[in-house]
Amino acid sequence: MKKCFYYFKSDEKHMEANKDSFFKHDKKHDDKHDCKADKKKDAKLVGFAYDVADPIINLPLPLNFRLNPQPSTVAAATLECVKKGDPVWLNALFHVNNNSATPVDLVTRIYRGTIAPSNIIYQSIVEIDSEGNDDATSAVAQFVDVLPNDEEGVTYFLTAQLGTPGGALFVYGPITFTVAQIRQ
Repeated sequence: MKKCFYYFKSDEKHMEANKDSFFKHDKKHDDKHDCKADKKKDAKLVGFAYDVADPIINLPLPLNFRLNPQPSTVAAATLECVKKGDPVWLNALFHVNNNSATPVDLVTRIYRGTIAPSNIIYQSIVEIDSEGNDDATSAVAQFVDVLPNDEEGVTYFLTAQLGTPGGALFVYGPITFTVAQIRQ
């Protein structure tokens, strides 16, 4: 195959004077950028599940999902036929509104299997400012879980709870929870 080179007319004299080195192909440079040499094995998506709710929210913000000190399920998603060692990429986005006069803590957790203390695989605690001071905000959870066993149907639960007693913290949408199983 014939190679084509493009250059500016002003470079013509320089090219003519150095033509032996100018058109010489740099094989080391190609190897440096060859991704195929670095690839071990392609990973592929083998399972995907999701849970979404309230994709469009209007004002005033809804106050129908009040959090308490016990975990409340925000979303859940189930993967079928999982294999030991497969990584599972979990992503969650939901929103909260603090109607308290003081800041409160939001506790976000992801459970594998059932909602029990022994099944927590992710936990974050975030302070939500008081009413009127950045009190309506988004909550994000991202985690990679490596599956410990082969199983038929593994359910992941996204929960939220009030970490500060006496607060008035509400969950509202949009709510998105995605679970992607990767095979390497």
